[in-house]
Amino acid sequence: MRFLSMAFAVCLFCTAATAQEKKDSAAQPPASVIVNGQVIRGKVLEIDGKHFVAVEDLAQSLRGTIAYGDGQILLTFSKLPAIPAQSPTAQSSSAMPPAAPLPVPSVTAQPLETGSVKGTLTYFFDFHTGTKPDAGAKIWLVKGHAEIPANQNFVASSTALGTTANPEQYAVIQYSIADENGNFDLLDVPEGPYTLVLQSAHTRWTLRDKRDFFGRGNGHNPRDSSGRVEFLSVTINPGEVAEASKDFGPNIDE
Repeated sequence: MRFLSMAFAVCLFCTAATAQEKKDSAAQPPASVIVNGQVIRGKVLEIDGKHFVAVEDLAQSLRGTIAYGDGQILLTFSKLPAIPAQSPTAQSSSAMPPAAPLPVPSVTAQPLETGSVKGTLTYFFDFHTGTKPDAGAKIWLVKGHAEIPANQNFVASSTALGTTANPEQYAVIQYSIADENGNFDLLDVPEGPYTLVLQSAHTRWTLRDKRDFFGRGNGHNPRDSSGRVEFLSVTINPGEVAEASKDFGPNIDE
């Protein structure tokens, strides 16, 4: 009987301890994250004393956009108002009833302030055929104003262009090559002024006067020795397409 009484007492103690643990755990509300007064919707995980939230939950809750690619996750947020959040201690000690939950923000992505450039590049073949697409012509987009003097050697890569003395004079924002129809497109370009640097794949040397389509003369200069180079100024506006077509004119025979 004494053994049964002790066993019964131990069982009652264990049951009471388990119930107390469940009660304590139930009394602790799940953690939440508040950024500038905005509640981050989603689960908060605690690992080794550190708290984690999903980047997707951040983007959705803060009216941001999220993009993936090239081993990166890009989060973009509009400017949020600075609203001081009430600390958990102050909330628990306040006699006021808890505030109503904030409305779930829209997940509609904010439009990026970008535009695009498109065009068609051609050259004059002969009087019988007329113009042809300048397939293979190269296109570079440079921020602001760019110019290479005709008496300088033109060098370029997909990331920079300039002269032999300064091959990285201008940083390239985007690079492209005209297709078989001479067409090209540059997408998602931030707004602002740019220069399109174009190099023909079928014409060489400089025309005597750019206003004279068939003007030929002593235009054998270093810059245009591998292909006639032209510079076009373009302005990118959000949501708009800038047209930048060009005809390089006739080739100048050596």
